[in-house]
Amino acid sequence: MFTGLENQNMSWWKPFSRKGTKVPAPAITSEKTLELRTGTSEFEAFIAFAEIESGENLPHGAEHLAALLTYAPARPEWLHLARRYAQRAGDRADEVLLPETEHRYASTEALRALLWAWQGRLSEAVDRLLHAQEALPTTDYLNAWAREWIEPAGALESLPSNLQIRLFGNVISRTPEASMSGHYQLLDARRWAAISARVVPASEFRLQWTMLRLGLLRRAGEFEEALRLAGPLADIQDWFTAVGRGLVLRQMSRPDDAEHAFRKAVGMRPDDLSAYLEAADTWLDCEGWATARGWYEAVIQQEPEHPWARPSLLYCQWKEGADDTRLAQLVGLAGEGNERANSLWFRAQGALPEPQDACANILRELRDQLIRAGTPVDSGENINIRVSSLEAPSNALALRLELASHGRTQCNISIHAEAIPSPDPRQPVEPVEYALWHYEEDQAAPALPPPPLHIRETVSALALEPYFPPRNWAQASHVAASLSEEAILQVFACIVHPPAIPAGRKESISALAWLTRVQMVVMQIIAQYGGDWEGSIRRSLLYSALLGPSDWATIAAIRALAWISVAQRATALDIHRHFEKLEGWRPDSGHCCWLGPLYQSWVDLPILFDDERETLNRKFKELRNA
Repeated sequence: MFTGLENQNMSWWKPFSRKGTKVPAPAITSEKTLELRTGTSEFEAFIAFAEIESGENLPHGAEHLAALLTYAPARPEWLHLARRYAQRAGDRADEVLLPETEHRYASTEALRALLWAWQGRLSEAVDRLLHAQEALPTTDYLNAWAREWIEPAGALESLPSNLQIRLFGNVISRTPEASMSGHYQLLDARRWAAISARVVPASEFRLQWTMLRLGLLRRAGEFEEALRLAGPLADIQDWFTAVGRGLVLRQMSRPDDAEHAFRKAVGMRPDDLSAYLEAADTWLDCEGWATARGWYEAVIQQEPEHPWARPSLLYCQWKEGADDTRLAQLVGLAGEGNERANSLWFRAQGALPEPQDACANILRELRDQLIRAGTPVDSGENINIRVSSLEAPSNALALRLELASHGRTQCNISIHAEAIPSPDPRQPVEPVEYALWHYEEDQAAPALPPPPLHIRETVSALALEPYFPPRNWAQASHVAASLSEEAILQVFACIVHPPAIPAGRKESISALAWLTRVQMVVMQIIAQYGGDWEGSIRRSLLYSALLGPSDWATIAAIRALAWISVAQRATALDIHRHFEKLEGWRPDSGHCCWLGPLYQSWVDLPILFDDERETLNRKFKELRNA
């Protein structure tokens, strides 16, 4: 119905453009000029605010307002700006601000829906917003606008039954499972689940609605209520409810009970492969490889090249027998573009990339020696390492963690550098509020006091979770929501005062893997602390790690910031500019631990132009081949 977000009318700014990418605004002061970049919230805000102030071309300003709202539709100052536009335009604001044209754009149609909702045209507003939401999946209009429209008494009930079904179907498709939901996502899901209790579906939608409501309750983590709604398995007479019950039990980590429900669904529709796949995925998730394999084989018998079952079967066969030929086949399917194969290959790798510094390589050799020798009596002797160029201070930290896990707690470690690169990696790129390290010549020491034990235990528990980024981010979100500002600073200190490698894990977890995971967990918690960005403690902490003395923590900050730029697109330009600052600090010699990760993560920023991504990919390729 709609085309995607595009620059719809650029004539207003063309006279000011340079190469079509940046627009200098009027000087703010005699010393500072604001430079705007197309495809950013800053650019859209500048035009939208300028037009409302001049009042000369409100429709043009409304186009940019619509684009602005795609970045953060719930942002209070931008919604207030929309109210100003509506008030200036009068009773028929939708017609004045958004005159009908030959082409419809998702962003302007979403704004039209907002105006209709304010005018009391609720059914039209919801219908139009659902179309816009489908065209702009990265913008969360449903939680930002639609939920508030239908929460008042009688509002939801005024919608036609088929529109209610469409609305909640869209909500479910955009809501992750409870185990993958962050703190605020779970709160949103619970609000939708509460609203859904008011739906009385028309008879033709009754079975469909039961499954939808089961899905809402499941995503809200309200499993017992979902099971009550489904009823006992013996009483279920329809495929939808049987599958819905099975999915709830799967999320409750009850695979045997879930399988019974899926078997009943298969008996009702033996030619429908959905229940087979749900049963198979249930067992794969809980590492029941043989049982999962049986279900996938049943699908393959009916559809030999099934794009989900085929890679899943290979993965189970590899897990069962450690058959690397199966893994190679899985990787081959991933290379052909099979998304399921790519996801499973990522799961098979199961870890963050480890550092490749010279000291890290020495640590790998030392670890092998310690494991072969067993746990020695701590003799307390010193370890002195000489490297050609200064390396990240986390190298020494990892050495201490590794030695401590093998009983060597009294050993002193010194790493001496023969040369200091330029720019000096001991110095911050620019002054930071919370420095992690300070130096005496080439010896680094933590610049923050040790955090309390309970903070380190919290970080340790998250770092021990299986490596699966969507779930890891969700888990960190719940921790972040429980912390005070003082506690979030203590979490930050875990970067330089990490928890010890858990007892009994010295052979399964290396210090290199443990420390990089701990530092990533810290950044995942900080990245999700609070809601605002400008002036926030999380922004200050992340940029302190990014621009402070060069370290492995710089890499964790890069990855966290790239994630934020995608999840909260209004931050992307700010993050892009800080990545530019960091790249400008690239040393002229020696190993730079963060440069490759910077290029890898930078390309994910949603505001980049194609030529910028090409340049970053080229730089990364050159770095890798050097």
